[in-house]
Amino acid sequence: MQRREFLSSSVAAGWVLSAGTGAALSAAESPMERDSNSVFYGAPVVSGPAADSITILQAVNGPASGYVEWAVGEEPFQRASGEVAGLLPYDEHVLKFVLPSLPAGKEIRYRVVARKIHFKTDYNIQQGEPIVSETFRFRTLNPAAHETRFVVWNDTHENLDTIRKLQKLSTEFSPDFMLWNGDQTNNVHEPSAMREQYLSPGQLPISSNWPMAYARGNHDLRGPAAREVARFTGTPGDQFYYAFRSGPLAALVMDTGEDKPDERDVFAGLAGFDPFRERQRLWLQGVIEQDWFRSAPYRVLFCHIPLWWKEETAKRDFWMCAERCREDWLPLLVKAKVQLIVSGHVHQDALLPASATQPIPQLTGGGPKPDKATVIEGVASGSSLKIVCRSLSGEVRHSVEIFRDQLSDNGTTDTHRFAGTFSRTPIACRYDRIDRPFLS
Repeated sequence: MQRREFLSSSVAAGWVLSAGTGAALSAAESPMERDSNSVFYGAPVVSGPAADSITILQAVNGPASGYVEWAVGEEPFQRASGEVAGLLPYDEHVLKFVLPSLPAGKEIRYRVVARKIHFKTDYNIQQGEPIVSETFRFRTLNPAAHETRFVVWNDTHENLDTIRKLQKLSTEFSPDFMLWNGDQTNNVHEPSAMREQYLSPGQLPISSNWPMAYARGNHDLRGPAAREVARFTGTPGDQFYYAFRSGPLAALVMDTGEDKPDERDVFAGLAGFDPFRERQRLWLQGVIEQDWFRSAPYRVLFCHIPLWWKEETAKRDFWMCAERCREDWLPLLVKAKVQLIVSGHVHQDALLPASATQPIPQLTGGGPKPDKATVIEGVASGSSLKIVCRSLSGEVRHSVEIFRDQLSDNGTTDTHRFAGTFSRTPIACRYDRIDRPFLS
Protein backbone atom coordinates (compact mmCIF):
# COMPACT_ATOMS: atom_id res chain seq x y z
CA MET A 1 0.00 0.00 0.00
CA GLN A 2 1.23 3.52 -0.71
CA ARG A 3 1.74 5.54 2.43
CA ARG A 4 0.14 8.95 2.13
CA GLU A 5 -1.32 11.57 4.37
CA PHE A 6 -4.20 13.58 3.01
CA LEU A 7 -4.63 17.30 3.36
CA SER A 8 -6.27 18.71 6.42
CA SER A 9 -9.92 19.58 6.31
CA SER A 10 -9.08 23.26 6.16
CA VAL A 11 -7.20 22.77 2.89
CA ALA A 12 -9.91 20.54 1.52
CA ALA A 13 -12.39 23.30 2.31
CA GLY A 14 -10.48 25.70 0.13
CA TRP A 15 -8.17 27.51 2.58
CA VAL A 16 -4.41 27.32 2.28
CA LEU A 17 -1.55 29.14 3.97
CA SER A 18 0.16 31.93 2.13
CA ALA A 19 3.78 31.05 1.49
CA GLY A 20 4.98 34.48 2.54
CA THR A 21 2.91 35.37 5.60
CA GLY A 22 1.30 32.20 6.91
CA ALA A 23 -2.09 33.96 6.75
CA ALA A 24 -5.10 32.25 5.25
CA LEU A 25 -6.19 33.30 1.76
CA SER A 26 -9.69 32.88 0.45
CA ALA A 27 -10.73 32.54 -3.16
CA ALA A 28 -12.04 36.10 -3.14
CA GLU A 29 -8.60 37.43 -2.16
CA SER A 30 -6.74 35.57 -4.92
CA PRO A 31 -5.53 37.75 -7.84
CA MET A 32 -6.37 34.96 -10.25
CA GLU A 33 -9.45 32.79 -10.66
CA ARG A 34 -9.09 29.93 -8.17
CA ASP A 35 -8.97 26.36 -9.43
CA SER A 36 -7.59 24.08 -6.74
CA ASN A 37 -7.03 21.15 -9.09
CA SER A 38 -5.47 22.80 -12.12
CA VAL A 39 -1.96 23.71 -10.98
CA PHE A 40 -0.80 20.11 -10.46
CA TYR A 41 -0.60 17.59 -13.28
CA GLY A 42 -0.57 14.26 -11.46
CA ALA A 43 1.56 13.29 -8.49
CA PRO A 44 5.18 14.31 -7.82
CA VAL A 45 8.16 12.11 -8.66
CA VAL A 46 11.08 11.33 -6.34
CA SER A 47 14.18 10.99 -8.51
CA GLY A 48 17.87 10.41 -7.95
CA PRO A 49 18.25 7.38 -5.74
CA ALA A 50 21.03 8.31 -3.31
CA ALA A 51 20.31 9.99 0.02
CA ASP A 52 22.65 12.84 -0.90
CA SER A 53 21.00 13.32 -4.30
CA ILE A 54 17.21 13.50 -4.21
CA THR A 55 15.14 15.64 -6.56
CA ILE A 56 11.39 16.20 -6.39
CA LEU A 57 9.70 16.91 -9.73
CA GLN A 58 6.13 18.09 -10.05
CA ALA A 59 4.35 18.35 -13.39
CA VAL A 60 2.12 21.40 -13.65
CA ASN A 61 -0.66 22.72 -15.84
CA GLY A 62 0.69 25.94 -17.25
CA PRO A 63 3.15 28.54 -15.94
CA ALA A 64 3.67 28.08 -12.21
CA SER A 65 6.08 28.46 -9.32
CA GLY A 66 6.34 26.84 -5.92
CA TYR A 67 8.46 25.03 -3.38
CA VAL A 68 8.70 21.70 -1.55
CA GLU A 69 8.21 21.22 2.16
CA TRP A 70 10.04 18.18 3.51
CA ALA A 71 10.74 16.65 6.89
CA VAL A 72 12.65 13.71 8.33
CA GLY A 73 10.05 11.48 9.97
CA GLU A 74 7.72 13.52 12.12
CA GLU A 75 10.10 16.45 12.52
CA PRO A 76 8.92 19.95 11.47
CA PHE A 77 8.82 20.71 7.77
CA GLN A 78 11.71 22.50 6.09
CA ARG A 79 11.56 24.24 2.75
CA ALA A 80 13.42 23.48 -0.49
CA SER A 81 12.93 26.59 -2.60
CA GLY A 82 14.35 25.31 -5.88
CA GLU A 83 16.47 28.45 -6.23
CA VAL A 84 19.02 28.39 -9.08
CA ALA A 85 21.36 31.37 -9.56
CA GLY A 86 19.04 33.64 -7.60
CA LEU A 87 15.88 32.70 -9.45
CA LEU A 88 13.07 30.63 -7.97
CA PRO A 89 11.28 28.03 -10.11
CA TYR A 90 9.07 29.16 -12.96
CA ASP A 91 8.00 26.74 -15.67
CA GLU A 92 4.92 25.89 -17.67
CA HIS A 93 5.44 22.11 -17.55
CA VAL A 94 7.50 21.00 -14.53
CA LEU A 95 8.85 22.34 -11.25
CA LYS A 96 12.10 20.84 -10.02
CA PHE A 97 13.48 20.91 -6.47
CA VAL A 98 16.83 19.47 -5.35
CA LEU A 99 16.74 18.52 -1.68
CA PRO A 100 19.78 18.87 0.58
CA SER A 101 21.69 15.78 1.68
CA LEU A 102 19.35 13.58 3.68
CA PRO A 103 20.15 10.98 6.34
CA ALA A 104 20.34 7.43 5.00
CA GLY A 105 17.54 4.98 5.63
CA LYS A 106 15.09 7.54 6.99
CA GLU A 107 11.46 8.15 6.12
CA ILE A 108 10.93 11.52 4.49
CA ARG A 109 7.60 13.34 4.40
CA TYR A 110 7.12 15.91 1.66
CA ARG A 111 4.49 17.98 -0.07
CA VAL A 112 4.53 20.44 -2.94
CA VAL A 113 3.15 23.96 -2.71
CA ALA A 114 2.54 25.56 -6.11
CA ARG A 115 0.70 28.50 -7.59
CA LYS A 116 -0.05 29.78 -11.06
CA ILE A 117 2.02 32.66 -12.39
CA HIS A 118 0.99 35.06 -15.14
CA PHE A 119 3.36 37.69 -16.51
CA LYS A 120 1.45 40.73 -17.76
CA THR A 121 4.50 43.01 -17.71
CA ASP A 122 7.87 42.97 -15.97
CA TYR A 123 6.35 44.66 -12.94
CA ASN A 124 2.89 43.24 -13.18
CA ILE A 125 3.07 39.54 -12.38
CA GLN A 126 -0.09 37.87 -11.19
CA GLN A 127 0.22 35.12 -8.58
CA GLY A 128 -2.41 32.47 -8.17
CA GLU A 129 -3.43 31.12 -4.81
CA PRO A 130 -0.94 28.60 -3.34
CA ILE A 131 -2.24 25.04 -3.55
CA VAL A 132 -0.82 22.32 -1.31
CA SER A 133 -0.47 18.77 -2.55
CA GLU A 134 -1.09 15.66 -0.55
CA THR A 135 1.71 14.69 1.80
CA PHE A 136 3.77 11.79 0.47
CA ARG A 137 6.40 9.62 2.12
CA PHE A 138 9.49 7.83 0.86
CA ARG A 139 12.53 6.28 2.50
CA THR A 140 16.06 7.28 1.57
CA LEU A 141 18.39 4.49 0.53
CA ASN A 142 20.71 3.09 3.14
CA PRO A 143 24.13 1.80 2.02
CA ALA A 144 24.51 0.01 5.36
CA ALA A 145 21.19 -1.87 5.17
CA HIS A 146 21.34 -5.67 5.24
CA GLU A 147 18.78 -5.92 2.43
CA THR A 148 17.43 -3.88 -0.45
CA ARG A 149 14.53 -4.40 -2.86
CA PHE A 150 14.17 -2.90 -6.32
CA VAL A 151 12.10 -3.10 -9.49
CA VAL A 152 13.10 -2.41 -13.10
CA TRP A 153 10.86 -1.20 -15.93
CA ASN A 154 12.05 -0.84 -19.50
CA ASP A 155 10.79 0.03 -22.99
CA THR A 156 7.36 1.22 -21.94
CA HIS A 157 7.15 3.45 -25.05
CA GLU A 158 4.14 5.38 -23.71
CA ASN A 159 1.97 2.24 -23.53
CA LEU A 160 -0.40 3.23 -20.74
CA ASP A 161 -1.88 -0.25 -20.28
CA THR A 162 1.60 -1.61 -19.62
CA ILE A 163 2.50 1.26 -17.30
CA ARG A 164 -0.68 0.78 -15.27
CA LYS A 165 0.14 -2.89 -14.73
CA LEU A 166 3.76 -2.12 -13.89
CA GLN A 167 2.64 0.48 -11.38
CA LYS A 168 0.32 -2.02 -9.68
CA LEU A 169 2.95 -4.77 -9.54
CA SER A 170 5.62 -2.38 -8.28
CA THR A 171 3.38 -1.06 -5.52
CA GLU A 172 2.64 -4.62 -4.39
CA PHE A 173 6.37 -5.42 -4.36
CA SER A 174 7.12 -2.29 -2.27
CA PRO A 175 10.65 -1.58 -3.54
CA ASP A 176 13.31 0.59 -1.96
CA PHE A 177 13.91 2.05 -5.40
CA MET A 178 12.70 1.73 -8.97
CA LEU A 179 14.82 1.92 -12.11
CA TRP A 180 13.24 2.93 -15.42
CA ASN A 181 15.68 1.47 -17.92
CA GLY A 182 15.17 3.61 -21.00
CA ASP A 183 12.74 4.23 -23.85
CA GLN A 184 10.05 5.79 -21.76
CA THR A 185 9.10 7.50 -25.02
CA ASN A 186 8.77 6.89 -28.72
CA ASN A 187 10.36 10.29 -29.39
CA VAL A 188 10.57 13.68 -27.72
CA HIS A 189 9.21 16.42 -29.94
CA GLU A 190 7.41 18.80 -27.57
CA PRO A 191 8.16 19.75 -23.95
CA SER A 192 4.41 19.99 -23.46
CA ALA A 193 4.17 16.21 -23.94
CA MET A 194 7.14 15.33 -21.73
CA ARG A 195 5.36 15.70 -18.41
CA GLU A 196 3.13 12.81 -19.52
CA GLN A 197 6.03 10.84 -20.98
CA TYR A 198 8.44 11.10 -18.05
CA LEU A 199 6.59 12.21 -14.93
CA SER A 200 2.94 11.34 -14.81
CA PRO A 201 1.74 8.96 -17.56
CA GLY A 202 -2.00 8.68 -17.13
CA GLN A 203 -1.42 10.90 -14.06
CA LEU A 204 -0.28 7.77 -12.21
CA PRO A 205 1.91 8.20 -9.11
CA ILE A 206 4.69 6.18 -10.69
CA SER A 207 7.39 7.13 -8.20
CA SER A 208 5.96 9.31 -5.48
CA ASN A 209 6.73 6.93 -2.61
CA TRP A 210 10.12 5.52 -3.58
CA PRO A 211 13.16 7.01 -5.35
CA MET A 212 13.39 6.42 -9.09
CA ALA A 213 16.66 5.89 -10.93
CA TYR A 214 16.35 6.96 -14.55
CA ALA A 215 18.35 5.48 -17.43
CA ARG A 216 18.12 7.11 -20.85
CA GLY A 217 17.21 5.02 -23.89
CA ASN A 218 17.89 5.63 -27.57
CA HIS A 219 14.30 6.73 -28.27
CA ASP A 220 14.68 9.32 -25.53
CA LEU A 221 17.36 10.86 -27.75
CA ARG A 222 15.15 11.32 -30.79
CA GLY A 223 13.38 14.55 -31.61
CA PRO A 224 14.00 18.29 -31.26
CA ALA A 225 13.14 18.25 -27.53
CA ALA A 226 15.68 15.52 -26.66
CA ARG A 227 17.92 18.18 -25.13
CA GLU A 228 15.15 18.93 -22.64
CA VAL A 229 15.16 15.46 -21.02
CA ALA A 230 17.24 16.58 -18.03
CA ARG A 231 14.55 19.17 -17.30
CA PHE A 232 12.05 16.35 -16.70
CA THR A 233 14.34 13.92 -14.88
CA GLY A 234 16.26 14.23 -11.63
CA THR A 235 19.45 12.25 -12.05
CA PRO A 236 22.42 13.21 -9.84
CA GLY A 237 23.90 16.38 -11.25
CA ASP A 238 21.53 16.04 -14.24
CA GLN A 239 23.95 13.49 -15.68
CA PHE A 240 22.81 10.33 -17.48
CA TYR A 241 25.49 8.14 -15.94
CA TYR A 242 25.93 7.76 -12.20
CA ALA A 243 26.27 5.18 -9.43
CA PHE A 244 24.74 4.58 -6.03
CA ARG A 245 24.64 2.08 -3.18
CA SER A 246 21.53 0.55 -1.61
CA GLY A 247 22.24 -2.01 1.09
CA PRO A 248 24.58 -4.70 -0.27
CA LEU A 249 23.97 -3.61 -3.89
CA ALA A 250 26.20 -1.21 -5.84
CA ALA A 251 24.39 0.00 -8.95
CA LEU A 252 26.01 1.48 -12.03
CA VAL A 253 23.71 3.36 -14.42
CA MET A 254 25.29 4.06 -17.80
CA ASP A 255 24.05 5.59 -21.03
CA THR A 256 24.51 3.47 -24.15
CA GLY A 257 23.41 6.31 -26.44
CA GLU A 258 21.97 5.76 -29.89
CA ASP A 259 21.83 2.35 -31.57
CA LYS A 260 23.49 3.55 -34.79
CA PRO A 261 26.86 5.18 -35.46
CA ASP A 262 27.22 8.92 -35.03
CA GLU A 263 28.02 9.34 -38.71
CA ARG A 264 24.70 7.96 -39.95
CA ASP A 265 22.87 10.43 -42.20
CA VAL A 266 19.68 10.10 -40.15
CA PHE A 267 21.33 12.11 -37.35
CA ALA A 268 22.14 15.04 -39.66
CA GLY A 269 25.47 15.56 -37.92
CA LEU A 270 23.83 16.04 -34.49
CA ALA A 271 25.09 12.87 -32.76
CA GLY A 272 28.27 12.70 -30.70
CA PHE A 273 28.00 9.53 -28.65
CA ASP A 274 31.52 8.21 -29.23
CA PRO A 275 33.13 10.93 -27.07
CA PHE A 276 30.23 10.61 -24.62
CA ARG A 277 31.00 6.90 -24.12
CA GLU A 278 34.66 7.73 -23.64
CA ARG A 279 33.79 10.22 -20.88
CA GLN A 280 31.78 7.49 -19.19
CA ARG A 281 34.79 5.16 -19.40
CA LEU A 282 36.95 7.71 -17.60
CA TRP A 283 34.24 8.22 -14.99
CA LEU A 284 33.84 4.44 -14.51
CA GLN A 285 37.56 4.10 -14.00
CA GLY A 286 37.31 6.26 -10.89
CA VAL A 287 34.01 5.00 -9.49
CA ILE A 288 35.00 1.36 -9.27
CA GLU A 289 37.98 2.26 -7.08
CA GLN A 290 35.88 3.99 -4.43
CA ASP A 291 35.48 2.19 -1.12
CA TRP A 292 31.67 2.22 -1.13
CA PHE A 293 31.70 0.40 -4.46
CA ARG A 294 34.55 -2.01 -3.72
CA SER A 295 32.95 -3.11 -0.47
CA ALA A 296 29.59 -3.95 -2.07
CA PRO A 297 28.88 -7.71 -2.20
CA TYR A 298 26.81 -7.30 -5.38
CA ARG A 299 27.50 -5.09 -8.39
CA VAL A 300 25.07 -4.62 -11.26
CA LEU A 301 25.22 -2.49 -14.40
CA PHE A 302 21.91 -1.08 -15.63
CA CYS A 303 21.93 0.21 -19.21
CA HIS A 304 19.32 0.41 -21.93
CA ILE A 305 20.99 -1.30 -24.90
CA PRO A 306 22.39 -4.79 -24.25
CA LEU A 307 26.13 -5.26 -24.55
CA TRP A 308 25.60 -8.57 -26.39
CA TRP A 309 23.17 -9.31 -29.23
CA LYS A 310 21.74 -12.42 -30.86
CA GLU A 311 23.63 -11.93 -34.12
CA GLU A 312 26.41 -9.50 -34.79
CA THR A 313 26.86 -10.31 -38.44
CA ALA A 314 23.71 -8.71 -39.89
CA LYS A 315 22.48 -5.11 -39.69
CA ARG A 316 25.82 -4.05 -38.26
CA ASP A 317 24.71 -0.45 -37.70
CA PHE A 318 22.16 -1.60 -35.17
CA TRP A 319 24.54 -3.44 -32.84
CA MET A 320 27.67 -1.37 -33.37
CA CYS A 321 26.69 0.68 -30.34
CA ALA A 322 26.96 -2.46 -28.19
CA GLU A 323 30.35 -3.27 -29.68
CA ARG A 324 31.66 0.20 -28.94
CA CYS A 325 30.32 0.11 -25.39
CA ARG A 326 32.07 -3.22 -24.86
CA GLU A 327 35.33 -1.88 -26.22
CA ASP A 328 35.18 1.14 -23.93
CA TRP A 329 33.67 -0.30 -20.76
CA LEU A 330 34.03 -4.09 -20.58
CA PRO A 331 37.62 -4.27 -19.30
CA LEU A 332 36.67 -2.00 -16.41
CA LEU A 333 33.41 -3.86 -15.72
CA VAL A 334 35.35 -7.10 -15.48
CA LYS A 335 37.97 -5.47 -13.25
CA ALA A 336 35.17 -4.18 -11.03
CA LYS A 337 33.73 -7.72 -10.76
CA VAL A 338 30.33 -6.63 -12.05
CA GLN A 339 28.17 -9.74 -11.76
CA LEU A 340 25.17 -8.91 -13.96
CA ILE A 341 24.06 -6.52 -16.69
CA VAL A 342 20.36 -5.58 -16.83
CA SER A 343 19.16 -4.01 -20.06
CA GLY A 344 16.24 -3.70 -22.48
CA HIS A 345 15.87 -2.27 -26.00
CA VAL A 346 15.19 -5.45 -28.01
CA HIS A 347 11.60 -5.89 -26.77
CA GLN A 348 12.20 -9.53 -25.90
CA ASP A 349 13.16 -10.82 -22.50
CA ALA A 350 16.23 -13.08 -22.37
CA LEU A 351 18.90 -14.28 -19.98
CA LEU A 352 22.36 -14.93 -21.39
CA PRO A 353 24.79 -16.77 -19.11
CA ALA A 354 28.47 -15.93 -19.05
CA SER A 355 30.77 -17.69 -21.49
CA ALA A 356 34.29 -17.51 -22.82
CA THR A 357 33.32 -14.55 -25.02
CA GLN A 358 30.81 -12.99 -22.63
CA PRO A 359 32.34 -12.67 -19.17
CA ILE A 360 29.26 -11.16 -17.49
CA PRO A 361 25.71 -12.61 -17.52
CA GLN A 362 23.07 -10.38 -19.06
CA LEU A 363 19.34 -10.12 -18.34
CA THR A 364 17.13 -8.27 -20.82
CA GLY A 365 13.56 -7.15 -20.12
CA GLY A 366 10.66 -7.24 -22.58
CA GLY A 367 8.02 -4.70 -23.62
CA PRO A 368 6.26 -2.47 -24.52
CA LYS A 369 2.95 -4.25 -25.20
CA PRO A 370 1.35 -5.86 -22.14
CA ASP A 371 1.79 -9.40 -23.50
CA LYS A 372 5.52 -8.79 -24.07
CA ALA A 373 6.29 -6.51 -21.13
CA THR A 374 8.09 -7.67 -18.01
CA VAL A 375 8.84 -6.43 -14.55
CA ILE A 376 12.19 -7.27 -13.00
CA GLU A 377 12.21 -7.68 -9.22
CA GLY A 378 15.40 -7.84 -7.21
CA VAL A 379 16.22 -8.59 -3.58
CA ALA A 380 19.80 -8.26 -2.35
CA SER A 381 20.45 -9.73 1.09
CA GLY A 382 23.36 -10.93 3.16
CA SER A 383 23.39 -14.34 1.48
CA SER A 384 22.50 -13.67 -2.16
CA LEU A 385 21.15 -11.37 -4.83
CA LYS A 386 17.93 -12.80 -6.28
CA ILE A 387 16.46 -11.32 -9.45
CA VAL A 388 13.25 -12.53 -11.07
CA CYS A 389 11.95 -11.38 -14.45
CA ARG A 390 8.16 -11.83 -14.67
CA SER A 391 5.50 -11.26 -17.26
CA LEU A 392 2.76 -8.85 -16.27
CA SER A 393 0.53 -11.85 -15.56
CA GLY A 394 3.05 -13.10 -12.99
CA GLU A 395 4.73 -15.87 -15.01
CA VAL A 396 8.41 -16.25 -14.11
CA ARG A 397 10.36 -15.82 -17.33
CA HIS A 398 13.88 -15.87 -15.92
CA SER A 399 15.50 -16.02 -12.52
CA VAL A 400 19.02 -15.30 -11.38
CA GLU A 401 20.65 -15.83 -8.02
CA ILE A 402 24.14 -14.66 -7.20
CA PHE A 403 25.49 -16.13 -3.97
CA ARG A 404 27.99 -14.43 -1.74
CA ASP A 405 30.38 -17.14 -0.63
CA GLN A 406 32.95 -15.23 1.34
CA LEU A 407 34.40 -11.79 1.85
CA SER A 408 37.99 -10.71 1.98
CA ASP A 409 39.34 -8.64 4.85
CA ASN A 410 38.45 -5.37 3.14
CA GLY A 411 34.89 -6.47 2.47
CA THR A 412 35.22 -7.09 -1.23
CA THR A 413 33.86 -10.25 -2.72
CA ASP A 414 36.44 -12.93 -3.41
CA THR A 415 34.26 -15.56 -5.00
CA HIS A 416 30.69 -15.87 -6.16
CA ARG A 417 28.49 -18.65 -7.33
CA PHE A 418 25.98 -17.84 -10.05
CA ALA A 419 22.79 -19.77 -10.68
CA GLY A 420 20.34 -18.91 -13.42
CA THR A 421 17.21 -20.33 -14.95
CA PHE A 422 17.71 -20.01 -18.69
CA SER A 423 14.46 -20.37 -20.57
CA ARG A 424 13.86 -22.47 -23.68
CA THR A 425 17.39 -23.02 -24.98
CA PRO A 426 20.35 -23.05 -22.59
CA ILE A 427 22.99 -21.78 -25.00
CA ALA A 428 25.56 -19.24 -24.01
CA CYS A 429 25.79 -15.83 -25.66
CA ARG A 430 22.62 -16.23 -27.67
CA TYR A 431 19.10 -14.97 -27.36
CA ASP A 432 16.76 -17.93 -27.26
CA ARG A 433 14.01 -16.15 -29.17
CA ILE A 434 13.62 -12.60 -30.36
CA ASP A 435 10.48 -11.40 -32.06
CA ARG A 436 11.88 -7.93 -32.75
CA PRO A 437 15.65 -8.35 -32.69
CA PHE A 438 16.47 -4.91 -34.03
CA LEU A 439 14.80 -1.64 -33.20
CA SER A 440 15.05 0.89 -35.97
